Amino acid sequence: SFNLLRRKVRGKHAAPFVDDIIVRPEFLPEFLPRLYAILDRYQLLYTIAGHVGNGNFHIIPLMDLRQKSEREKIPRVSKEVYKLVLHYGGSLSAEHNDGLIRGPYLQQMYGRKVFDMFVRVKKIFDPQGIFNPRKKTGASLRYAMAHIRKDEP
Repeated sequence: SFNLLRRKVRGKHAAPFVDDIIVRPEFLPEFLPRLYAILDRYQLLYTIAGHVGNGNFHIIPLMDLRQKSEREKIPRVSKEVYKLVLHYGGSLSAEHNDGLIRGPYLQQMYGRKVFDMFVRVKKIFDPQGIFNPRKKTGASLRYAMAHIRKDEP
């Protein structure tokens, strides 16, 4: 479905910023309509693929990130989708990594105690902060948003 959608849409490209969520399958009949409502409220053109058997979904919106109005949707959609995922006891990352784009939301997912452990481990093994700087433990929303490519249609 994604390739078909990409062939038909011009001026937009994949913007996978909520692309690896997981919720227990028994919650999907309630979760999915609420997820669709969030995505539709922001008038996103998207496709969802994944593994329904374990509740792992890859949401891939097509966006024109050259447009400020499109970029401004990213933190709002992320916040709402992640709040919904956590409401159902899910995770913001199932197969991929936490990385930069999910970094600002990790303390909310893991809790302060676990997040502080991530910070301590990072300091032990990378005291100079040269390996994947600001990924996972140091990614503020502002920093993450500053690293989104804006130059490709």
